[in-house]
Amino acid sequence: MGSRWFNIGVVVLWISTMGWLLVEKILPPLIVGNPPSYETILAAQKNAPPAGWQMKFNDRQLGWALNLVSRRPNGVTEIHSRVHFNEIPLQSLAHGWARTLLQLADMSDIELELDADSTAVIDPLGRLMRFESALRVDSMEKPIRVLGTIDGNRLNLEVRAGGLPNTTTTFLPANAIVVDAFSPQSQLPGLRAGQTWTVPVYSPLRPSGNPLEILHATVEGADPIVWDERTEHAWLVVYRNDPGAGLGSNDSPRGRLWVRSDGTVLKQQVMILDSTMTFVRLTHEHAAALAAEVGLFYETVDGGRWKVDEYEKNEGQ
Repeated sequence: MGSRWFNIGVVVLWISTMGWLLVEKILPPLIVGNPPSYETILAAQKNAPPAGWQMKFNDRQLGWALNLVSRRPNGVTEIHSRVHFNEIPLQSLAHGWARTLLQLADMSDIELELDADSTAVIDPLGRLMRFESALRVDSMEKPIRVLGTIDGNRLNLEVRAGGLPNTTTTFLPANAIVVDAFSPQSQLPGLRAGQTWTVPVYSPLRPSGNPLEILHATVEGADPIVWDERTEHAWLVVYRNDPGAGLGSNDSPRGRLWVRSDGTVLKQQVMILDSTMTFVRLTHEHAAALAAEVGLFYETVDGGRWKVDEYEKNEGQ
């Protein structure tokens, strides 16, 4: 008799386990589709011209941003981004104790000109290989750099800020899309309501010993917006803190993206402390004019240096 009830218990446990696996792991992708990946993002950006952005900080016009994708003969793809801040309030970027020191030193009204450049390198199979981010401040002799290399499920990070580099290794969730906190995303194709995915975010302004934080993205539903003087159907993607970060973690949105049904990101908001940085996408014509006006250059990972018009010429061949 005991053996019979033991067997029944094993069967019930197996059924419960398989039921959880079906509900939590198998059905969601079948119902809402797989979340974006580097492979689908790059496919959507194939032969796309540079994307341009108007940038605001707390509703104040502050600068611009440009993104472009370049492909190498060996199948490797590089995603480049440049963000320029005309005058960014230093106090808005400072954390609690640093903000207090700025106020005591009567430096709370200082505004800085700042440039942020980033490059992500994707292998022919659509997997992130490495990335680099550089933050240049007008009053600093050398930029702050963040270098990341992928080794299986490990992310090796190196932060260079003046003195010796600070290195750290952390776990990288599978299929995660790593993003630069200062760079807007151009494409998120194939969205459906209810999709979720992991977003590791790195920033040169985070503590050097912990330059990466894990956020979670969720497609919360449709949220039409007005863009280029017309109403566009858009999905609202919301970034929030990692639920496993602790009981005291704040569930307030850390970022929002409005993504057109074809995967084009039209607007993006990033919350920095109690401030909001907003990117609004420019039309192709305005983005091309901006790229020509600023004479955009970008550095390749092999030490090369391209200009936007050279990129367009090579991509068109």
